[in-house]
Amino acid sequence: MVANDSCHGGSDPGWVTASHIVRCGLLWLNWADGSLGSNGSSVCSDPCSSHTVLDNYWRSTSYGSGSNCDSDKRGWYRFVGSGGERMPETCVPINRCNTHAPIWLDGSHPSQDDSIVTRISCAHWDGNCCRWSSNVQVKACVGGYYVYKLEGTPECSLTYCTDPAYIGDPCSCNADEVCKLVNGTWGCQCTQELNSFDISNLQPELDCGTDHIKISISKCQLETMGFQNIIMHLTDNGCFGFEERRNRTLVSVVTPTQAGQCGTQLTKNETHATYSNTLYVADGMVIRENEININFNCSYPLEMKVSLETAIQPIVSSLNISLGGTGKFTIRMALYQDLNYTSPYEESRVVLSTDAMLYVGVMLDDGDTSQFVVVMKNCYATPTENAMDPLKYFIIQNSCSNPRDSTVTVSENGVSAHGQFALQVFKFVGSHNLVYLHCEIHLCDVHAEACKPVINVLLLPRFACILDNLAGSCPYGSCLPRICITEIQISLLGRCYAGPRN
Repeated sequence: MVANDSCHGGSDPGWVTASHIVRCGLLWLNWADGSLGSNGSSVCSDPCSSHTVLDNYWRSTSYGSGSNCDSDKRGWYRFVGSGGERMPETCVPINRCNTHAPIWLDGSHPSQDDSIVTRISCAHWDGNCCRWSSNVQVKACVGGYYVYKLEGTPECSLTYCTDPAYIGDPCSCNADEVCKLVNGTWGCQCTQELNSFDISNLQPELDCGTDHIKISISKCQLETMGFQNIIMHLTDNGCFGFEERRNRTLVSVVTPTQAGQCGTQLTKNETHATYSNTLYVADGMVIRENEININFNCSYPLEMKVSLETAIQPIVSSLNISLGGTGKFTIRMALYQDLNYTSPYEESRVVLSTDAMLYVGVMLDDGDTSQFVVVMKNCYATPTENAMDPLKYFIIQNSCSNPRDSTVTVSENGVSAHGQFALQVFKFVGSHNLVYLHCEIHLCDVHAEACKPVINVLLLPRFACILDNLAGSCPYGSCLPRICITEIQISLLGRCYAGPRN
């Protein structure tokens, strides 16, 4: 048994019976018995392993009339036996399935890749294939069978039917499992080849995603080491493991890529943000023998570059940056139609007059947006799609707008997960017909760095510095002048002239 995440009451929008459905980790599961765990929280159980078996040959659609009524069938059920192992998906004639009004499933069955789905069950009577209807929740289980959450019947005599043409595969096993008959039931069992009992041979898998971190361990490998009741959780023991099937059965735990979630800690240097946590693996709720602690971390680069192919694909251009195969964040650029930055261009090619304005947005997708904001360090245009083209026209340089281009405005930089700037459309001199935009981005830690760009204006007491358009060059209010009595320096925003002070 795999311990699932602590339960949170609630319902998926498509479900009608929220009171018996809870969320366990990444799965929505049935709260089978309302029992409590050792810490007082509700215990979640997968309906594939917590259900009632119905072995009734007369439920077959080929069986004749009868008076059976399923008004008492409430909860999760699995159909087995020669009558069939799943409900029919087409209307069943009346006086079949040992009842008067047979019930069938109006919809297709889910696959194992799906979670619990909601379908309509219909009872055929009086010339109407759906004389009575109700919602039925269905889940496809490992092993090729289905479980159904039934809600009784509105009248008698109505019966849930089975399709005799469908006898599911006795097993649907992964590469590390074999199909065996144990105590009269077919099931997937771990292969005998996995005979390593040395805990040091354990090989966990780590997935450093954009918005989550997942650590997984082979369930079969744990079982061969003697773990029968596998309990897995992170530093925050409310973040429990769940079972998933790919080419083999894994037990996994997921934490968001965010400091403080599931006990995750964040450390940072000049180039990377690293999220760390510990996975605890035990055999049962009470530890007497084996316990495994696995420290893991994922590092994400803070310096990224993104390009927008304005004339060819001006809507969105993205680049995922991964250093050392550790993790990656996603930065996007979009070209918008107006200064509201809400309506991106949707055409595959945009042709604009040089009298028009370009409205460009840069966004951090997912990632730890509570910790980091987007700082546009350098944004520039090139006549080719090569970001390293030696011919560059800087729009933003050193985090502030180009003072020599009065059409440039920066409405947001260094304050959120979004950056925004605008400028008038221009064309490069010569035969270049296209303009490509590129931005160098820094993810700034708002808790440890000063992220809003600041412009330093240096003045000598005996010299006057005449600024060009100071107010217009930093319209977003974050470029603030500072007076320093040092040697003469020429700022990006001004020209300094020698002369007496007034």
